[in-house]
Amino acid sequence: MLIVGDIVCFVVSLYFMLSIRYFAIPSGDLLSTHAGPFFMLTGIWLFIFYIAGLYDKHTVFLKSLLFSRILNTQFVNMLIGALLFFILPLGIAPKINLVIYFIISVLLITLWRLKLFNYFSPKNRHKAILIADGDEAIELVDEVNNNERYNYSFVRIIDNATASETKDFEHKLLGLIDEEDISIIVANPTGDYMERIMPTIFDLAFLKFKFTFLDFYKVYEDTFDRVPLSALRYDWFIKHVSQSKSLVYEIGKRIFDIIGSVVLLVLLGLMLPFIILAMRIEGEGPVFITQNRIGRQNKPVKVYKIRTMTSNDTDSDTWIQEDMKKKNMITKVGAVLRKTSIDELPQCISIFKGEMSLIGPRNDIVGLGNRLAEEIPHYNIRNFVKPGVTGWAQTHQHYMEDNISPQSIDESRVRLAYDLYYVKNRSMILDIEIALRTIKTLLSRFGIRIKLPR
Repeated sequence: MLIVGDIVCFVVSLYFMLSIRYFAIPSGDLLSTHAGPFFMLTGIWLFIFYIAGLYDKHTVFLKSLLFSRILNTQFVNMLIGALLFFILPLGIAPKINLVIYFIISVLLITLWRLKLFNYFSPKNRHKAILIADGDEAIELVDEVNNNERYNYSFVRIIDNATASETKDFEHKLLGLIDEEDISIIVANPTGDYMERIMPTIFDLAFLKFKFTFLDFYKVYEDTFDRVPLSALRYDWFIKHVSQSKSLVYEIGKRIFDIIGSVVLLVLLGLMLPFIILAMRIEGEGPVFITQNRIGRQNKPVKVYKIRTMTSNDTDSDTWIQEDMKKKNMITKVGAVLRKTSIDELPQCISIFKGEMSLIGPRNDIVGLGNRLAEEIPHYNIRNFVKPGVTGWAQTHQHYMEDNISPQSIDESRVRLAYDLYYVKNRSMILDIEIALRTIKTLLSRFGIRIKLPR
């Protein structure tokens, strides 16, 4: 719906732009002359909108930040449009036209996003009951009940202990469904008590259609784009992890890795003289370092990076803050390289060799990986696939301060949830989405970072 509305805004902006520019209703010939070039640009602009995060789940509700995001993104689009008109022989002179178009399109898209889109949002929220335990259940209720984009809200949350200890709970639950007019039940079907009452739930939900029954784990995953760690049972691993993906996907991914790694290594070669000069101005020390990291199926991988700290431990088991307490500091040049992720580019050597991929779970230094595996159950499952330079977690998770990787057990646990989502759902489409989101993530380090509501 957002995409359709944006396209309509682009088309209407073109019509108004021509009307204002020529002080008359545009003729058919004038419209046809401008339609081709501007429709071509519309496709490019929608792509830029996606990279800018204007189609993310929460974007439409960030009222205070939406106008500035639209203004900045559309300004970039106009610059791209001006460049294409300058390079390509499109047959029209867009100088004044683009300025007028820019003003009109920003106003129309802002009006569409802030006002008109609300008319397409659900007006009535269905009442729901959640039957599940733990912090993830509370997290889901908080997200759904405090975000108007969902068409339902939870009126009750019941844990398994309450269900087990309540006398005649099944009868009381059915009474609550009728009394509160419940239309959705979200529950953990593997809970001990739920397994006992599932015959009744199944009969009412799937045979008599009294309400809709949803799997708690599936709802959580669709809501947060990560796997709830409480879902990790033996049957989950057998169903979602043990099976290999198609041969077409594996071959396509490998071709993508080879081409991408070659291109990035060429770019690194062009930047390297300037990087070396900056490092030498700051002080002495090696340009490159090697690290022993954990690869696919826990096999060791030696990777190369540009040095960003005063010293290097090839098997470190510490985070940045812990390193700094040991007087191992990030250099001034290193801070810039980290912010731009240029220090990661030498890893393309490992990608070209087939030991890593451009996209996949980010691998740990051996010492830190072993430490996390001891602290977090099932942590090494993320090593089922090739590690990558960027991944689903890096484009979704926001780490403490300005770090680009987890700096605590809690952050690593959340990263595992995102990594397992990738392991479960990996595909060429998902890899392309991660690549685009990586561009967005890199750009956000130099502009406005949108804080998603929780």
